[in-house]
Parts: sequence; structure tokens; C-alpha cells
Amino acid sequence: MRAADIEWSMLRGALIGLAIALAVSIGMIAASYHFWESADRSLKRSENKLRASRAQYRTVDEQEAMIATFYPQFVELEGKGIIGGERRLDWIENLRRADENLKLPSLNYSIDTQEPYKAEYPLAAGAYRPFVSKMNLRLGLLHGQDLFNLLTSLDENARGLYSVDSCSLVRRADKPGSPRQAHVSSECRLRWFTIRKPGDKAAAS
Repeated sequence: MRAADIEWSMLRGALIGLAIALAVSIGMIAASYHFWESADRSLKRSENKLRASRAQYRTVDEQEAMIATFYPQFVELEGKGIIGGERRLDWIENLRRADENLKLPSLNYSIDTQEPYKAEYPLAAGAYRPFVSKMNLRLGLLHGQDLFNLLTSLDENARGLYSVDSCSLVRRADKPGSPRQAHVSSECRLRWFTIRKPGDKAAAS
């Protein structure tokens, strides 16, 4: 068949319709691809938000678990006078009470000004600041056991946490005298520790 024999007038409409169909199909494909890209971006944003929400909920759950675990311990330490202001008056009152119970021949004490505690190792205290108050004791004892009884009384009754830096016991020459006469003299240096909460002032109690 020769090109001259083709009736172009009859094919023109079909070709135009085919071209329109192709154009519409291409447009629909392009629109579909654009819609798919938009939906994919929206899906990814939703997935990111979901992951962020899950991470946030996990963080909240972990914080709640930490509070449930450590808050009772915090309350206990606060009640014992370890967290909060220094309990200087309580320490002195317990020393006097122990002196009355043990009937020590003599008891003298002094407490230095409270100062920040400088640890010998890195200490991650966060917003909580540890402080130390140094106490010096000069004791006249009937016997060496009186010293341990005094420290035991502080352990059981005084609010706070302390360590014994040093203690010395010196036996005096035994001589007849009053039953209240000291046969042993002792000097001790204690360190009382407190942890100051954020916003706490240095006022003692």
C-alpha cells in the first residue's frame, strides 16, 4: 500500500484521539507519581513522629521507674539529716545526752565552719552539693570503752552522716581520787557530711 492510498482524513481523528489519550495517561502517571511522593513524605513524617513519641514515652516511663525506685531512698536520707541543711544543734544535743548517760568526766567540743566537700576522686553530684563540717572532741574517759559507747550513741541517735578522721587514747597515771576522775584522755576529729539540695541556704538547724 502506498502512502497516497491511505485515507488520512479517516485516520486523523483516531491519531488525535490517541495523542490525547497518551497525553492524559502521561499526566495521570505524573500526577500519580507526585501523589505517591507526597504520601511517602507524609508517611515518613508520621513514622518519625511516632518514633519520637515512643522515645518520649519510654523516657517518661524510665523517669517514673527511677522515681519509684529512688524517691523512697531520697526521703529516707532526708529524714536522717543527710540531705538538707547541717544538723549542728542536733549533733550538740546528742553529744550532751550521751555525756549525761555515760557520765563522762569531761567532754569539750568545737565545730568548724561548714565548707564544700572536696573529694579525692571525681564526684558527679549534679545539682546536689556535698558539704562537710569538722568537729573536734576532747574527752576525759573513765576507760577506753566510753569512747566507743559515745560514737555508738551518735550512730544511733544523731541525724546526719559522719566519719572518724582520727582518734587518740592516752592512759593517765592511776591515782586515787573521785570516781568521776578521768583515767583516759582522748582527742577525736570527726567529719559530718550533708548534701545540700538545689536552692538550699547555708543555715544550720
